[in-house]
Amino acid sequence: MARRSKNNYGDVNAYLDEILKNTNDYRGKIKVSTGFDNIDKLIGGGISSQLYVIGAMPRFGKTDFLNQVGDSICRQGHDVLFFSYQMNQKELIDRSLCRKLFLLNPRRYKKIDSFNLAYNEIDRESLQIVVDKYKEEVSQRINIVECDSKFSIKQIKEKIENHIKTKKTKPIVIIDYIQAIKYLDAKITDKEKNDYNLSQLRDMVKKLDISIICISSQSRDSYFKQASYDSFKDTYDIEDIADVAGYLQYKNISEQFKSGTDIEKIRKFHELKNQYPRKVEFVLLKNRSGLDYKTENIYYYYKNNYFCSERIKESM
Repeated sequence: MARRSKNNYGDVNAYLDEILKNTNDYRGKIKVSTGFDNIDKLIGGGISSQLYVIGAMPRFGKTDFLNQVGDSICRQGHDVLFFSYQMNQKELIDRSLCRKLFLLNPRRYKKIDSFNLAYNEIDRESLQIVVDKYKEEVSQRINIVECDSKFSIKQIKEKIENHIKTKKTKPIVIIDYIQAIKYLDAKITDKEKNDYNLSQLRDMVKKLDISIICISSQSRDSYFKQASYDSFKDTYDIEDIADVAGYLQYKNISEQFKSGTDIEKIRKFHELKNQYPRKVEFVLLKNRSGLDYKTENIYYYYKNNYFCSERIKESM
């Protein structure tokens, strides 16, 4: 005899009643700004309970981009859980402070960067201002988890669940980066490992009703090409798993590298890399609840760890 399924009419009716009470709260769709108005519009109004994957080539500013997004999220009063496989807490904080110094006085601090940062070269008043701002806006709401090469998807889940349990609030999770997450079975391929970890993150989004943003490396054979799903390093199913997939690339990259010898392309690549600020495109490859393949222009002041939608004239 077939087993009867459990009647869930009560749950359905309760859900429908919640719709009538508050359209935003019942869906958990309160949007959080990335700090970029043009990118917010691109992804449907801001960050919601979805899995976001952002890709770019090495040393293109992926960590700076999400570190800046994380600071913006904290300023809006939301907790951020930042899993860092590449940098320690001090390095990430230094990048935030360099960004704040630059914005405080672009002309004066345009040569200050996090790699040669010496706090004794900064006047005490300016340093006090940016430190106080960081304490007020960010430090109480961000938790930077320094991850080693053995830190697994299971440990990420445990940290998220513990945060929700102890702080009674759901953090926006940032992971830098997907290819670094440990997988215990050494027999599977990197592509299988990355897709498994992405699918586990997708499950966390659904079950815990949270937002997760993770960085992806770029495939080497995609450096001179327009961004596509093949650009993400060692993944099969990112187009199916991710709710939103975006890419940071050089502006008009397909035009920049449509002709020329390999040597000429490499020379052009370094010319673009050394532009200050870099002219960058954020390419939306996928948006499960909106439009696909749209681009927005942004500028990257890589010496100052800062992205913006409009060029800062005072710094040049």
